[in-house]
Amino acid sequence: MTAVGRMRRLVRRMLRTGTRVSGGPGRRSVLFLRNSYYHFQYLAEALRRRGWDALTVNTEDPNGPNAAYYHGEDVNLWDPSTERFRRNIEEFYWGALDRFALLHFAGDGLLTFFPISPEDWEAERPWDIVEWRRYGQKIAYTISGCNSGVAQSTVARWSALDGSVVCDKCPWQLRPDVCNDAKNLAWGRKVDRYCDVIFTEGTPALDYQAIHKAVREPTTMCLDPEFWKPDLAVPAHLKIDRAEDELLVYHSFGNYKLRTAGGRNIKGTGAVRAAVERLRTEGMAVRFVFVTDVKNTEVRYLQVQADVIVDQLNYGRYGATAREAMMLGKPTICYINRSEPKAADVLRSTQELPLVSATEETIYEVLRDLLLDRGRRLRLGTAGRAFAMKWHGADACAERYEAIYDSVMGEQFRGQTLKPETEETCRS
Repeated sequence: MTAVGRMRRLVRRMLRTGTRVSGGPGRRSVLFLRNSYYHFQYLAEALRRRGWDALTVNTEDPNGPNAAYYHGEDVNLWDPSTERFRRNIEEFYWGALDRFALLHFAGDGLLTFFPISPEDWEAERPWDIVEWRRYGQKIAYTISGCNSGVAQSTVARWSALDGSVVCDKCPWQLRPDVCNDAKNLAWGRKVDRYCDVIFTEGTPALDYQAIHKAVREPTTMCLDPEFWKPDLAVPAHLKIDRAEDELLVYHSFGNYKLRTAGGRNIKGTGAVRAAVERLRTEGMAVRFVFVTDVKNTEVRYLQVQADVIVDQLNYGRYGATAREAMMLGKPTICYINRSEPKAADVLRSTQELPLVSATEETIYEVLRDLLLDRGRRLRLGTAGRAFAMKWHGADACAERYEAIYDSVMGEQFRGQTLKPETEETCRS
């Protein structure tokens, strides 16, 4: 019997035995498939506080290489037995199809419930997604990064608008199996074909991150303000032993060895380290605190002890480190390139950012000036917390998400009426 045949047999049995699960008439419902760091978990919790039926499900090994960046999920379907793993997903899928109006997934290249073999995730017409849409259900997607449906050459042209090409700092530029124009745009076409809404979370308006389905202001990459709060009590085993007047500069890079090669480092880690060392030789009491591959649930205790946090110095938009730092009320340095293809593409959130911008070339001066000005650090920390609450607080994001959901379900969603940078290559 084929996979589809097994599925249909399962659903007929479920319906015969009355195992239909429903969120109730008119109740908003969403299934978050796979983890987007910890964002989906906190967004689901906030939506449930608003009366939603919201569930997070993961298909990754709970002890796998990405587990350190997750904060858990409601359901985990993974099993070391491939046969049992597939059966877990099959059984879950049909109940989910009957229960949730919206499927919201993360994971580039993984537009399927079944990330088990290449024939599952490489299928141009994934049967489970086709079936989901045939039932009249909607699909949403949150991007993973700059190459999520955007050509490498497009990112290079955009970054050059501010004076440098970010791709020249990235090891993936030399790894076409990870990032190349054809691969990136093929994924964008697939997302455009099957998804009703795409959350791009503050990235520039490029290729498939600029089509009419894109929601570009931060909405799904949210944080719990109580989990990341400025007055965190630090456990004894995570306290940093420091001299009375010593200043701490925090910088982190997950999967550092994997993402650094041949002198290429997208975050500019070497420049941050060199700037701190130069300040030390000049007599400043400052220390570089570098963190990699530490559980994210513990990283916050190191961040909250820092005087300054440095996110990245090359890409031009902020990431998880800056979001967490701002929510903790910490002054944060991060290179920000506000360039957009058109004036109409400029985001409110980007204009309101209280981050201090620096590049690898300017980090020494920017860091020195910030470390010498305690009053400015305090003001930036306060502004950062307010920004994070507005744009990344779970409840604020849930409110925006609900409005978007209602417009999608009411067939009124029009996104942000943006066109791809290269319309011909991005037409589905």
